[in-house]
Amino acid sequence: MESLAPGSAVDGPVAPSPAVPTRVAFRRFWPWVRPDAPWLAVSAVLLVAGSLGEVVSVWLFKDLIDEVLVPRRFSAFWTLGTAMLGTAVGAALLTFSGGYGARRAAERFVLRLRTAAVAHLHTLPPDTLERRQPGDVVSRLTRDVVAVEQLVASGLVEGTAALFGLLLFTTAALYLSLPLALVAICTAPLFWASARFFGRRLLVRERVAQRRAGGVSAVVEESLRNSELARTCEQEAREVGRVRREGRALMDAELAAARLAELYPPFLNVLEVLAGLAVVGIGAYELERGVLSLGGLLAFAAFMAQLFEPAHQLSELAAVAGTAGASAERLLELLDTPSPVRERPHARDVRPVAGRLSCEQVGFDYPGHPGLPLLADISFDLRPGEVLAVMGPSGCGKSTLAKLLVRFLDPDLGTVCLDGEDLRELTLRSVRRAVTLLPQRTALFRATIRENIAYGRPGASQAEIERAASAADAHGFIIELPDGYRTEIGRDGFQLSGGQCRRIAIARAFLRATPVLVLDEPTAGLDDRSAEKVIAPLRQLMAGRTTVLITHDRAFARTADRILWLGHADAGELPYDGRPRRTTGCAAGA
Repeated sequence: MESLAPGSAVDGPVAPSPAVPTRVAFRRFWPWVRPDAPWLAVSAVLLVAGSLGEVVSVWLFKDLIDEVLVPRRFSAFWTLGTAMLGTAVGAALLTFSGGYGARRAAERFVLRLRTAAVAHLHTLPPDTLERRQPGDVVSRLTRDVVAVEQLVASGLVEGTAALFGLLLFTTAALYLSLPLALVAICTAPLFWASARFFGRRLLVRERVAQRRAGGVSAVVEESLRNSELARTCEQEAREVGRVRREGRALMDAELAAARLAELYPPFLNVLEVLAGLAVVGIGAYELERGVLSLGGLLAFAAFMAQLFEPAHQLSELAAVAGTAGASAERLLELLDTPSPVRERPHARDVRPVAGRLSCEQVGFDYPGHPGLPLLADISFDLRPGEVLAVMGPSGCGKSTLAKLLVRFLDPDLGTVCLDGEDLRELTLRSVRRAVTLLPQRTALFRATIRENIAYGRPGASQAEIERAASAADAHGFIIELPDGYRTEIGRDGFQLSGGQCRRIAIARAFLRATPVLVLDEPTAGLDDRSAEKVIAPLRQLMAGRTTVLITHDRAFARTADRILWLGHADAGELPYDGRPRRTTGCAAGA
């Protein structure tokens, strides 16, 4: 997909996510934080205790100046020095424990949130997932999840600790010198105003940057996935150009955010110097009047440094909230993607399954086009063990019918029944346990052949796996491979031929041994010789099982008990122009 011009409705391959207020995002993500909320509270207490230790250390430093250096009385050094060192070590241990505890809770949050997001994606039908760019989805599950963590987990602890640290150092400063503390406090509105100014603008820029990051991931993934096509069409430069354009857009967005993010700390430093000069000036005046001791002035200067640190942390959290807020919007959009198929509260399992499969006046509209049917008036009734061949021109809804039968989709009209029960009244697990789908595209994982065959039954024994492979006519070529069943195959089985991949998928179906089969173009993309090798094991697989066979192969279709034509009654002879139109079905003898 080429990027559209800036300012268009969709700028880049990834559309903007709906804006979400920070408080709403925090509330939505809190359930994934709650299991570790006690640990976060303990971590915050430890960090606050560490800050209290630093306050005590600074106060001991004041006494060290006033009671050792100024009167030149070295005998008092050992007591104060030992106390100061012990306090510093204790504060360091408390700070470490609190920081590690917060980090542990944060990582557990990331694990829970990412797992929950992936679990939600697995509830979505394939059609819903395919509308999204895979690279962008991966970006949301990695980069955006980590950014959200900084908002609702570690950011919460750091913010709480910084706030209490600020209160502790302010209280100590007030006790030490009211005039100097009031000068320092007068600078607080400047810090608050700058945090709001930078935070709001950074959120806007981070929204664009996060979306652009997803766009780069999407374009890179798509470009590499289609690298073979790009090379055969001599379009390598075009693909590199696409990645460069998206990368430049990301670079511009990141730099726009970086300009604000990098300007913010120096601006805070200027404010800190301004406040420090005011404190030193008034402190010198107080010292000259004898109201404040030298140790008190130096201690106050140390308190000022400690005071600015939590103030700085709170201000930086405002900037972090910008990045996290943009990521939260992208993640919530993913988590809020609804599934068109939902299990009803009263759904029940169907057991045992005899295998009777029927459709009663089933209709399904084109997605996004209500009232424009892709399927209409589809009716058939298959007794256990019968085979129905479904034929028709490309685009008439054959694969959609397959998705209805395994309940990846629900019909807009009519019912799909298993053993007389509407699929919508059954649990999704029991439907999938009873029906096996062999889609057009053979799905294989980057794993061993054994693991791929046993994917539907992970606990299957080696003997069961080999029997399934033998039934699928795959055992022979498998044992000739270097490592046999332990041979690692690449993504989508690129190390194997198309026919070999298909036979591994058939072996997987044999191993599952469900009473109902849905075969979606099982010989598509295979040459005649490979197709012949696949058809024989498919016939064995279909034997005794209720089967819906979607195919363009007329000879293969004639082996069915009945044929269902979609579209025109002789649709196999007609070209299909790709335009949406009304589709009907009728059943006829084979």
